[in-house]
Amino acid sequence: MFGGEHKQTDIAQSAIFTTGSMRASRLYPALLITLSVMYGDYLFDLSSKIRIYSSYILSPFTQIEYLATDTIDAFDSYFASQKRLTEEIESLKEQIRNLENQNLTLQNTKSSLNELERLFDLSKSFKQKDIFLGKISNFKKFPKEIISVDIRTNKITNDMVAFNAFGLIGVIDELLVNTVKIKPLHDLSLKIPAKNTRTLENIIITGTGESKLFQIEEFKKNGDIALGDEIISSGLGGKFPEGFSLGRVIDIKENDESNFLSVKVENSFDFTFGSTVLFTGP
Repeated sequence: MFGGEHKQTDIAQSAIFTTGSMRASRLYPALLITLSVMYGDYLFDLSSKIRIYSSYILSPFTQIEYLATDTIDAFDSYFASQKRLTEEIESLKEQIRNLENQNLTLQNTKSSLNELERLFDLSKSFKQKDIFLGKISNFKKFPKEIISVDIRTNKITNDMVAFNAFGLIGVIDELLVNTVKIKPLHDLSLKIPAKNTRTLENIIITGTGESKLFQIEEFKKNGDIALGDEIISSGLGGKFPEGFSLGRVIDIKENDESNFLSVKVENSFDFTFGSTVLFTGP
């Protein structure tokens, strides 16, 4: 019994000394390393450099929050600026459309004023004749060319002729309530007493059915006619006023089977021009 207790005591004492020696073998190197580090830190300021290098290496990770915040702010700012830019662009487009509409209105107003001014100047040549104005409401080309004109008077008669801002354009085809229908001078049914301003020779021009184009009726081969001669209304017959331009000679041809020349006259006036028509008697 005493022998067993003695063995346990020996074992305990051996363990105590062994543990102490093991702790010393670990403690000394640790102290040596610690002192070396402290001495190195003292000499070379290692801790500061380590902190600097560490912060430099870890800076991307530490800046993630700020980077994310800045990125979100940048996106918000971008889309907000894009929205404002889009709104400004739409506002400018609307202003441009308004200006274009205003410009178009001004152009139409200017055209109307110029048209009325020409008609006013034209009306001076009618002296004592009554004149009436109407607004063009429709233009039809088939089966024949007809202009419909709205009027506010019952004093217009079938024997009156029609003018636009450039001159004589047609005669009354049909007279209705508040509406007058006009056929153009180049209608196949019309014959207009005229004369050559160069030779003062009286002639008859007829419509060809083609816009702005007439021909001289039965003009003899030995007659005096030349390209460019101006043809005006003569006033003979009492249907058309005297002195209004009907066009210029643009083509002269001979026909071996006829004693007459084929002479074409072109009118520069547009039958459908403008919006206002002036009516007057012969």
